[in-house]
Amino acid sequence: MSKQFEAVTIPKWGIEMTHGRIVEWHYAEGARISAGDELVDIETDKIVNSFEARASGTLARILIPEGEELSVGTLIGVIALTDFSSDELETFIARQVGPESLRVSSSDTDQQTKDADDADLISDENAKSISPALLRKLSKAGVDPAHLVGSGPNGRILKQDVDRALAQDSAVKPTDTEGQTLSASQKKVAAALSYAQATVPIYYVRRKLRVGAALAKLKAQLPDESGVLTTLLVRAVAKALAEHPLLNIQLDGETIQAVNGLNVALAVARDDGAVSAPVVTNVDQRSDLEVSQTITALVSRARAGRLVADDMQSAAITISNLGMYGVDDFTAMVTPPQIMVLSVGRLTIQPSWDVVTQHFISEEQVTVTLGSDHRLINGAQAAQWLQTLAVIIEET
Repeated sequence: MSKQFEAVTIPKWGIEMTHGRIVEWHYAEGARISAGDELVDIETDKIVNSFEARASGTLARILIPEGEELSVGTLIGVIALTDFSSDELETFIARQVGPESLRVSSSDTDQQTKDADDADLISDENAKSISPALLRKLSKAGVDPAHLVGSGPNGRILKQDVDRALAQDSAVKPTDTEGQTLSASQKKVAAALSYAQATVPIYYVRRKLRVGAALAKLKAQLPDESGVLTTLLVRAVAKALAEHPLLNIQLDGETIQAVNGLNVALAVARDDGAVSAPVVTNVDQRSDLEVSQTITALVSRARAGRLVADDMQSAAITISNLGMYGVDDFTAMVTPPQIMVLSVGRLTIQPSWDVVTQHFISEEQVTVTLGSDHRLINGAQAAQWLQTLAVIIEET
């Protein structure tokens, strides 16, 4: 007998991956798909990857809606390779996941929610069938599934029915985050920073950088580009690393590893509240325009939670810039295996003594704070690196 269905499960991308979050389904139930089509985007603890269909057929069922996080191997969808009946599909799903589906009726909603993991999917004239994942989504939003009209076979409540109901519900009541769990990226950041706070001996060195002349020159070269200060800093940090190659390293556990290339990471606040640090690689091999455009693309992908593996290369340092929010100076955390972080404050105009003219002049300046892992960088090395950074910017 030929194979009738293909299971779509959370894949295992990498040894450390244990969970994945559904970001976006590219096809709706009933759509025809071909082997190799990008079927669904799944977020790991670092990036978002597209899962490709392994077989051609019909997307017969989407079991897990967007936003849900599940363990590796969890069934999230079914591709039908041949014609099928509803009973055949339900039988296949039951064999894959066990008795995880449920029935929700208007008279028994609370009890059915409690017993969601133990009940079978049943559909009759007094009940509405719905997957456990969709039921959890409605429960988090405080929406009673008994009030929904299902558009699926025998009145089954589908993802589009739930999305429609939640859209209508959000229009009449405010949205809050109570009861929501951390995303995979938020969990990864929390674990890394908790580890760093407890184990990494971080200290900070601060100084002002006179950036006015270099900024004016770069703005003239890149009149149509935004974020010129970030471009200037990325370029200067890479050059400073080139002059201090012993600091272009990472600490992986107890092993020191050289970073391959002059790479600089950027801390980016994502739209979902998490923080990502994509990397501008081989800065020394790119023009100023290429660096600027690369930064723009990385920030856009990071904010949308759509970074790919190539965006997450190794780097010794991250630049964290809160100056656009009016922050004068601050101290960011070093995130292992990196060994440094450069915190950047707002751009200000300050009086500065000109030794040539013997007068005070107005200069654009930013305050930067270098956080370093004291196990690898002593205070003198950090101060010397900052001095190099200042000279590079002032002589640009």
